[in-house]
Amino acid sequence: MKPKRLKEGDLIALLTPASAPSKPERVEAGIKFLNDRGFRTLVMPNSGKQRGYLAGSDEERTSDIHAAFADENVKAVISLRGGYGAGRLLPMLDYDLIGRNPKIFTGYSDITTLQTAMMSKASLVTFSGPMAAVDMVNDISNYTIENYFKIVSGGWQGEVPVPEGEKMGGNRKGSTAGISAGGNLAVYCGIMGSSFLPDPNGKIFFFEDVSEPPYRIDRFLNMLRLAGYFEKAAGFVFGKFTEGDAGDGPTLTQSEVFEDYISMINKPVITNFPFGHINDLFTVPFGIKMEIDSDRGSVFYSESAVD
Repeated sequence: MKPKRLKEGDLIALLTPASAPSKPERVEAGIKFLNDRGFRTLVMPNSGKQRGYLAGSDEERTSDIHAAFADENVKAVISLRGGYGAGRLLPMLDYDLIGRNPKIFTGYSDITTLQTAMMSKASLVTFSGPMAAVDMVNDISNYTIENYFKIVSGGWQGEVPVPEGEKMGGNRKGSTAGISAGGNLAVYCGIMGSSFLPDPNGKIFFFEDVSEPPYRIDRFLNMLRLAGYFEKAAGFVFGKFTEGDAGDGPTLTQSEVFEDYISMINKPVITNFPFGHINDLFTVPFGIKMEIDSDRGSVFYSESAVD
């Protein structure tokens, strides 16, 4: 199910499904940025709350999501930031309410859990894209922002352009088509085995991660392998993986880990896609038809993600 495209003057709800922004001024800067682009904003009532590493209680954060989707004036819902805690809300969400009121829902990182759940339970197309108090403040990437609005407002489809100086790679296993899914690798694997993940058959999975040492990336990729994803998926697109501290002991490099696992995938694989905890981030809609060519190193959005 596709949401309606975003138009100038539309109302955007801002909320914190996981952790609270560490600096209130980043929230204000994100609001100003969206207002300056011609949108109205509504900060949900519990967004300023904090309970340890959570942005308020599970009930408060769930209430904000429900209120945003139930409000007929709200056309888009953008997370202020990720962090941790969104996965705690999955059993509490009203997926019938969300499905009856499709809206542009944007975020990444820990927001992955909500996006996979909305895809599997409400058939909603969601957007792994810029967050208001993270990517819409300070050093704002024109590449990130302009491509985001092309997708959610313009209904863009076509071959994904890469930032200047960048190039995608591939494993030279030909091309394939499928439905996009995925998100943050660690977060996705953290709910493996639950009913909140999409059926992997025929999907093209996009994955990225941040500050994970090689052995943990190894663990997550092995989880996908053991769960049958390498056989069931149509293909894989790996984004940016910023490497964490591996400690003082012997280790594989991140490149070695990926070489090991990509060699086990007899399907098209794309690498170095502009996706992840990076400045130049290309928005990935989850739930639309895509094509990848691992010989050319290209990704093609075959349909618009909005109506």
